Amino acid sequence: MGSTSKLSNNSPFLVAFTIILATFIIVTLIFLRIYRIPFYYIEILGISNSLVHWLGWIGTLFIAITVPIYFFIKRKMPKKIRGMLKIHVFGNLLSVTMISIHFAHQVTRPASNYQELGTGIVLYAAMILLVSSGFLQYFGLAKSKIKSMKFLHPAIALTFYLTIIMHILHGI
Repeated sequence: MGSTSKLSNNSPFLVAFTIILATFIIVTLIFLRIYRIPFYYIEILGISNSLVHWLGWIGTLFIAITVPIYFFIKRKMPKKIRGMLKIHVFGNLLSVTMISIHFAHQVTRPASNYQELGTGIVLYAAMILLVSSGFLQYFGLAKSKIKSMKFLHPAIALTFYLTIIMHILHGI
């Protein structure tokens, strides 16, 4: 690791790693059916849906809204990017936690309530690739190994956005 790596300041890395570890533990508990979020409907803005679906919606909306804002600020107001980068990284990690809880609940449904998961699986895979590439890039872990990371991360983001649209249309 180079001296410019963000690992030299362990605090942000430890926070990010803790969020990822907590997500992994929660999702594992759901997959093993040790823990499940109770199924009940919540109405927000006149839309009634389960808590697990709201977690997926909130996480996805956060990513869908803040990523273009981050991109705009990065291009048009580069002096303000430092604060927005932290919101981008850590906000998206928390969003991934919410989306992961939603995904784990969907794939562990009983056979009588099981849904077709085609777009959901692709969307989740794209999100994991997106987070992985962003994590490697933010903490400087891929500089010498993957020269195309600056292209790869935005390309995966585009795939993520296109799949979100398909997932929502499929759900309607």
